[in-house]
Amino acid sequence: MNSPQHIQYLHGNDIDRKKWDECVGHAANGLIYAHSFYLDCMAKSWDALVLNDYEAVMPLPHRKKWGIDYLFQPFLTPILGVFGNNISEEFVSDFLNSIPAKYKLWDISLNHFNKISEKFQRQYKRSNYVLSLGESYDKIRNNYSENITRNISKADKAGCVLKKDIDVHEIIDVCRKEWVKFTSIEEGTFENLEEKFAVFKPYTVTYGVYDRENKLLSSCAFLIDSRRAYYWLVGNDPSAKDVGASPMLIDGFIRDFAGKNMLLDFEGSDKRSVAEFYQRFGARPEPFITIYRNRLHFPLNLLKKTPAHYLSLTS
Repeated sequence: MNSPQHIQYLHGNDIDRKKWDECVGHAANGLIYAHSFYLDCMAKSWDALVLNDYEAVMPLPHRKKWGIDYLFQPFLTPILGVFGNNISEEFVSDFLNSIPAKYKLWDISLNHFNKISEKFQRQYKRSNYVLSLGESYDKIRNNYSENITRNISKADKAGCVLKKDIDVHEIIDVCRKEWVKFTSIEEGTFENLEEKFAVFKPYTVTYGVYDRENKLLSSCAFLIDSRRAYYWLVGNDPSAKDVGASPMLIDGFIRDFAGKNMLLDFEGSDKRSVAEFYQRFGARPEPFITIYRNRLHFPLNLLKKTPAHYLSLTS
């Protein structure tokens, strides 16, 4: 894509949702997170940068705290960035340089197609993994590691049962209980998800693995669009690991969707053990970049530029 002719900044109410979604839908790097319905549900406020007549777009979810306007990644929205076709490093830089100066803090993750210049000093390489579902189930399964195959067998021998189309509230209940053990969850987050889930339902399939006593061990609401299935809302009981419930669940999904021209997007993890788990299914890396920027004046500019400190602003 050539250098942009005109990148305009639009407030949320001024965005043409129809043109926006057409742009994202036709973009080579289009993702479900960038569609207007998703952003409307997951970000209370989002503005945007738009090239010409919606030739390319960049959503800007934003908040304000302590009088500071800042950009952030909404809940269950691992990556955004610039969406369009033939996107070059220079083109992405033009968009980043067009972000209004009023946003003093950035915590933004760019999609895999967004390459950026090293001049954006505070950038972090992140890990995501995707698995092509285009082959037959048998061919995909042949690429599983011995560990995954063994755990699927272990779950089966333990009497675990895989069920489809389970109630999403069961999944959310597990997430509500378990997620607070390893991350900071803003109050009302899951309540908001339950309230708005009807919007996501047409794009969702749910799976759960239950033990002999009908206890839900492993669960997931997968989002699905025309190109990808997203390992999206994942709820695992601590005991799931003991019997291989998660491998059984993911294998069941792969069995159902094998042969379709789409990717299973595991939504990434910077934790080595989780990344290795995804790789054991034959998933390949799809790295992306997160940018942290601090343009505050002294002494607020002394805030450490790390994910933990920026995430504290979103609570």
